[in-house]
Amino acid sequence: MSTATLDIEKRKLFVPKLRFQEFDKDWRLRSLGEITNWASGGTPPKDNPLFWNGDISWISASSMRGIIYSDSELKITDAGLKKGSKLAKKGSLLILVRGSMLFNKIPIGIVAKDVAFNQDVKSIVVDNNSTSEFILNWFTAFESKILNMVTGTGIGAGKLDLQDLKTLKILLPTLPEQQKIASFLIAVDEKIRQLSRKKELLEQYKKGVMQQLFSGKLRFKDENGEDYPDWEEKKLGSISNIKKGKQLNKIELTKVGLYPCINGGILPSGYTDNFNTLENTITISEGGNSCGFINFFKCKFWSGGHNYSIEIINLNKTDNNFIFQLLKYNQSEIMSLRVGSGLPNIQKKDLNAFLLKMTSSIKEQQKIANFLSSIDIKIESTNKQIIKIQTFKKGLLQQMFI
Repeated sequence: MSTATLDIEKRKLFVPKLRFQEFDKDWRLRSLGEITNWASGGTPPKDNPLFWNGDISWISASSMRGIIYSDSELKITDAGLKKGSKLAKKGSLLILVRGSMLFNKIPIGIVAKDVAFNQDVKSIVVDNNSTSEFILNWFTAFESKILNMVTGTGIGAGKLDLQDLKTLKILLPTLPEQQKIASFLIAVDEKIRQLSRKKELLEQYKKGVMQQLFSGKLRFKDENGEDYPDWEEKKLGSISNIKKGKQLNKIELTKVGLYPCINGGILPSGYTDNFNTLENTITISEGGNSCGFINFFKCKFWSGGHNYSIEIINLNKTDNNFIFQLLKYNQSEIMSLRVGSGLPNIQKKDLNAFLLKMTSSIKEQQKIANFLSSIDIKIESTNKQIIKIQTFKKGLLQQMFI
């Protein structure tokens, strides 16, 4: 192989798989510390009211949701800024370097307006040959690698070493190419934000409608325009058979199978070729961290040992989906039935005795259930769009960054 061929092969290592066609220059290998300046924040004394409830947003781990930071629940005054915190200017980045969140993700985002920040957060100011938006997406592209750098055990003990971060190697294109990449990815992020906002509004709308429907303030009419009968209280155990599932050993579960195994969690804990519950069944988690969570499975499934299945006794008088929606409306009250000082659990007797205020008219039940289900369909459709675009972006990051 000639020297020229070797040089061409070497250059291929310094260009991404996916690239805008107007760019052809090699990317430059730098360390993150060479192109950025880092600063630590701080916390003003919390026992002094002169430092708090001001107009300056103060970013801590709890404020680091999403990738744009401009507001927070806690705010400090100018005196608080001078006493213990520091200001991150618009256009800089903020990254969390200490806290339990680091065990699952790397919270990092761009500052949309000047904000203060605490000692668990670092500000990053990039040099004139780089853009914050490109660096932000670089962190996202290599998040799994950075997660492996997190040290510490226990609650709140996750930590990223500042010097380790600064020594990370980064391949940089020219500034115009960075701006082009960032602009394209910003458009993708904006679409995700729009859909996320749409989902949030749909969820808020459903919550409001449920409050109106299940409090009796909003009622449907029958086919003659007349009111349905007054609502009455019924015990959950009087309209359903509440059955605790049967435990399956983990070795009996597979990653794929005919039927999901619901062992009390929000998601299936595995799959099996057997089922012990029919489709269209409501479930309530019996114990563990998700204790009291209510779900509705349209397929047949195996009900595990930490799961209750709610089987309606007479489907000609009681609509399954209506009871599911009514139980979801009462989610917090169901969860208040938890007992136990360790991992909580819910007793079957307490579920049997749980009171539901409901209409006895199957037709009114169906109208309510169908209306709420139509909102659920819109929420699920929007969520699928979000996941699809997030997957698309993940693929882009894998090919546009090296």
